[in-house]
Amino acid sequence: MKALVGLVTLLAAVSASAASPRVNNGRLVDENGMTLYSFSGQGAPDARSCEGDCARNFPPALASPGDTPRDKLGLVDTANGQRQWTYEGKPLYRGLMDKKPGDRAGDGLNTVWHSVQPY
Repeated sequence: MKALVGLVTLLAAVSASAASPRVNNGRLVDENGMTLYSFSGQGAPDARSCEGDCARNFPPALASPGDTPRDKLGLVDTANGQRQWTYEGKPLYRGLMDKKPGDRAGDGLNTVWHSVQPY
């Protein structure tokens, strides 16, 4: 039973991690082509800026073990010891409202969520 719990925990951690972000159609996307977002509000994202549970609606774009910063992409340690991708120092997030690659349903949400357009 302990082995099963350990395996489930490992699989959850691996599935939450992303490969290095890349540019597709002028936007930063994750390994599945899903749009990545940055938060432009004051302080940390909260329920008002996310219309609910921020951690669920905009989960952090986590790095895989061994990923390294490059160009304007960086890494920051999260409160729980994981590493989150950043672009020009701003943490990157996924938008769970997006259903397929290229969707940008979170772009402009509450005027503080924006798809990242590298320049």
